Amino acid sequence: MKKQPSKQTDRLVLSREFNAPKELIFNAFSTSEALNEWWGPAESENTVMGLDFRPGGVFHFKMNFQGNIMYGRFLYKKIEPHDYLEFTNAFADEHANVVPAPFDKNFPLEVLYRLEFIEKEKGKTTLNLTGEPLDPTSGELEAFNSLMPSMNEGFAKTWDKLQSYLEKSL
Repeated sequence: MKKQPSKQTDRLVLSREFNAPKELIFNAFSTSEALNEWWGPAESENTVMGLDFRPGGVFHFKMNFQGNIMYGRFLYKKIEPHDYLEFTNAFADEHANVVPAPFDKNFPLEVLYRLEFIEKEKGKTTLNLTGEPLDPTSGELEAFNSLMPSMNEGFAKTWDKLQSYLEKSL
């Protein structure tokens, strides 16, 4: 049975402040060169396989965790330059086809992410991320919620890499 995320725990909600203008942060999401530098957890080596940064476009990437290869993909839904990104994220095969998560067959096939870029003062930007399973079953919601600590940790490490990239780009 499909279920709508209904409570706060059914959503991943993260916020991080960066010492960089929102244009620079947003642009770090929009090119293969930038994404190759920072996207993905620190313990993995990541490679952009393809990027078509437009609504309906796909970002396909490969993650190498010490010889353990996984692929992922974003399908961009909405792009408001420098302010907002919306995309679905999924595990994928080498051709960007959606596949079940390799670590838990009950993890949702797709997660909808929304990113807001808010520059509160010149050169200081808050990045707000919300993620929720797309059309999940109750089992998928349970798996998503059980992996929330791991997702928090993974994004924290990814945002650390983004911060390092931004510092080099300023």
